[in-house]
Amino acid sequence: MPPLVALLLALASATTLASTKRVTVPIALPFQQHSSASASAVATAAEPSAHGLQTTQFTQTAPAPIASSAAASSVAAPEPVPIPLTLPRAQVAASQAQSSSRPAAPLATKPPASSAAAKPASTTPAVAKTAPPKPAPEPAANIPLVTTAPIKAPRYPSGHPEAFVAEFEDYVAKKIAPFVPGVAIVVVSGGQIKSLQGYGVRRAGTREKVTPDTVFRLASLSKPVAATAASVLVHEGGISWDTTITSVLPKVSFKNAKYGKQLTLRHALSQSSGLPRHTYSHYIDQNMNYADVVNRLRYVNFVCPPGKCYAYQNVTYSLAGDMIKQKSGMSFESYVGKKIFEPLGMRSASYGLNSYNASPNRAAPHIANGNRWVPTAVVANWYKVAPAAGVNASIVDMSKFLLGQVGRRQDALPLAVLKPIQSRVTKNTPEQNYYGVRKAVGNTAYGLGWRVFDYGRNKNFVHHGGHVKGFRTEMVFNRELQIGMVFLSNSETRLARDVIFKFLDMHERAQQAARAKKQ
Repeated sequence: MPPLVALLLALASATTLASTKRVTVPIALPFQQHSSASASAVATAAEPSAHGLQTTQFTQTAPAPIASSAAASSVAAPEPVPIPLTLPRAQVAASQAQSSSRPAAPLATKPPASSAAAKPASTTPAVAKTAPPKPAPEPAANIPLVTTAPIKAPRYPSGHPEAFVAEFEDYVAKKIAPFVPGVAIVVVSGGQIKSLQGYGVRRAGTREKVTPDTVFRLASLSKPVAATAASVLVHEGGISWDTTITSVLPKVSFKNAKYGKQLTLRHALSQSSGLPRHTYSHYIDQNMNYADVVNRLRYVNFVCPPGKCYAYQNVTYSLAGDMIKQKSGMSFESYVGKKIFEPLGMRSASYGLNSYNASPNRAAPHIANGNRWVPTAVVANWYKVAPAAGVNASIVDMSKFLLGQVGRRQDALPLAVLKPIQSRVTKNTPEQNYYGVRKAVGNTAYGLGWRVFDYGRNKNFVHHGGHVKGFRTEMVFNRELQIGMVFLSNSETRLARDVIFKFLDMHERAQQAARAKKQ
């Protein structure tokens, strides 16, 4: 070979080797830096607002880019980029397209470690397949900022029949209020409001005081509101207590078709559906859509025929709201607003999380952390069963609801509306009514949205309580005695368990002292 030709071939070979090194070594690092920058941009765009109330724990993985040379395949692929499902579809698709736009290495001898990286991004992102559709949220009610002066209990000497009002007020102020973030009470005696008080703060660590107009979540104390609305519709002739569920809601089906066709509005509201106790309440805890939960009722075995046994429910109870919606021609929430809240003057009462957040004077929920109460996030899932647990209200609102239930607002709630729901329908035990083993409690039952029991020498007390994360509520009254009490707290205090019987015992002692004084 001539020397000149050999020299030219050597130079060409050296140039090729130098070129190969420039392509192989530097290409991986800039590539990873580019992918990391893209990931950072996506993560920044996907970060939820600090004010967001709900986030999702689920993510999808964007495909990792494939190296564009055989040498690059020996460099570790960048980590997959987690993309929250709340990202807009277009943004997810753009991110996937950007990370998969580089050509695959033709000389790669094995696939990348990530299966997601082995496939090009689909034009339809996985978000559309995995994210369940969410129903449109209820619009927030227009909650006014109301200022109501508290009412201090009158002070009577021992032996006066109404001395129990001040005694109960003092009990709450001294034995409960110091040990909870906040609490509000109303006491009715002689058919009139004798005490209306707020104690403590709306949020621990602040000076935002609980006032009579502070809004709390009612939790299961919402059930009597729904039952009262149903009774109004029955009274107006829009529905019957014996109207069957499937005749109004034909898409609702049950495993036992015979029993399913027998289920009525009365059964739903009297907790006598025949289904197992708390059927599918755990799905509400898991934040499943209400419609999906109802659709699963077709898989549940009955434990007794409808109307033959007591079993507390939330999901089947809420079917009453769906029936009201169909028969009234308006949403359940709108019907309650028109027939209950507005006539009674419950100006701060509302349904749903949006309305709770729109309340300018609202109590934050609290949970125990060691020996102190700490604010916690609002649990939105139980708002999905609005008839069972969806009401927000202040103690002023509840004072008006209480007066209505004891028969002092017959222009809005006539006795024909009150008697059916406050009467015994489904027999149960004191334990099933959460009354423990108190010897004075007897003749317990569930009415329509209300618990009914006798206590000592007095008959027909009507009661319901509620509990959702960070809140406890209790309400008890006796229409014949014209007394009643409502208790609201922004904590899960155990003291709420005894508050209704403290109230009833104080009332009975005052009556006994008054009778003894007359002798």
